[in-house]
Amino acid sequence: MAVRRGTHYRVPTFARALGLLVLTNDEWNEAPTLEVSGAIVYAEAGPGRMPIPGLPLHAGPLLRLPKEELAEAVVELSPDQLVVVEEAVSEILGLDAVLGDPPRAPVPRPGAIDYPRWSNIYYAGEPVGTPPERKRYLVVSHDPYNHALAGGICIRTTTSERRGGPTIPTLRDGTTRAVCVLPTFYATRSVAIRATRPAPPQLFMSDMITVAAGLREALALPERRPKG
Repeated sequence: MAVRRGTHYRVPTFARALGLLVLTNDEWNEAPTLEVSGAIVYAEAGPGRMPIPGLPLHAGPLLRLPKEELAEAVVELSPDQLVVVEEAVSEILGLDAVLGDPPRAPVPRPGAIDYPRWSNIYYAGEPVGTPPERKRYLVVSHDPYNHALAGGICIRTTTSERRGGPTIPTLRDGTTRAVCVLPTFYATRSVAIRATRPAPPQLFMSDMITVAAGLREALALPERRPKG
């Protein structure tokens, strides 16, 4: 089955959500890749969900999902419908700030830190592999979003020498070799925010700029259109 960006697909394995609105670019979708990333689609409003104009649907957190879990296409969004989701995702990821001139970090949130923080690296998810181990994830959503949703949008990092492609930008922190820019949401309970952290525990701004550029290209997110 051909997978197309901007299309809502039914996902039979979802218990409460309706499906996934694919956002990865079509060059990625058409390649022999195993996964895509997009916004979870709901019928009801809720925290972190944006209404899609003209449809009884709401786009929620981003999720990385195997292509094989996508069932039939439900609806292809129009450009005017899709841009609403794109602008919301860009804001959550702080792309206009990080890729601005000059670059700047997203606005932090004061108060207790009981959530995964932007630019920080944590062990997250269930242990996998032999021997079982939790993977390293970099948080790419801004802190007000992470606090409000009790979780964060994350991307996988690796210490291997794997390289190549806009969805696998290389970094310069000396330990993290690359990241796979297919974002997925992790609830705080699935992130080891109080346990021993990977090294380095946080990326510098120069590497977050590289990551932000990879996210914008991987998800085909346009630069914000000037108003007025």
